[in-house]
Amino acid sequence: MYWFALLLMFAQTGITDGERFYQEGRFAEAASAYQSFIRQNPGSAEAWEGMGRTFLRLGRPRDAVVCFNRALSLKPGDVAIELALARSFLDGGDPGAAISLLDTLDDKRPEVRRLLGEAMYRSGYYARALQLLDKPAAVLEDRQAAGMYAVSLAKTGNFEEAGPLCIRLLNPTVAPLDLDVVLTYVEILENGGQAAKALEYADLAVRNQPDNPAAHLWKARLLWHLDQVPDAAREAEKSVALAPDLPFARSLLLEIYRKQGRAGDARREADWLREYNNRLASRGR
Repeated sequence: MYWFALLLMFAQTGITDGERFYQEGRFAEAASAYQSFIRQNPGSAEAWEGMGRTFLRLGRPRDAVVCFNRALSLKPGDVAIELALARSFLDGGDPGAAISLLDTLDDKRPEVRRLLGEAMYRSGYYARALQLLDKPAAVLEDRQAAGMYAVSLAKTGNFEEAGPLCIRLLNPTVAPLDLDVVLTYVEILENGGQAAKALEYADLAVRNQPDNPAAHLWKARLLWHLDQVPDAAREAEKSVALAPDLPFARSLLLEIYRKQGRAGDARREADWLREYNNRLASRGR
């Protein structure tokens, strides 16, 4: 009996160490502790769950998916693990898988609604996202959810309500900056005929995320509308350099090059766009 108790104590040490390291923010050490424990105790749902949460904090959502699936196979129907798995799908760029999982859960639970709202938002189902995300009475309580709500309002045509919420979220004393919110506000201003003011926010987006092609594209569009053609060309070219496989900046560049009389550059972009459209057409056959 003594030896059994001693073995049990040693067996629990690894998972306890993993939990302690996790709570202390020492995620690499937590991962090592959980992995050591799992090698000796592969049937521990708690260890697999802890390993999954650790992988999430290490920015490894696909590894977390594997761990949470294993944990669920050992502990079917555990809602906490299912929610963690949904978060892993979202962080791994698979909102469709998150929707499939969350649709099986009770959407009256706030944590389910929050994750499902985010999954719908990331999938482009903005009207459904609005139904699931709570209207943000206090923006700072969940700025990410408030940002998704503001963008969804704009995407469904409700600029009047989206604009003031974007302004609250763009308070310079509150960080970090949400690029989706910034560019949504840029779009609202442009649609309202305030291109010059929109350009100020496009500049803000570029300064904060200089490697983001969408930020450069919006700045190029606004410069183009303001007849600042050479600057528009430079910004559009930056967008193309950052995302060479996307057609949006190239379409704008085609117009700019034609206006500048740069026939060879315009022909190059026209050829690229024609080939792109041909590839799309062939996929649809």
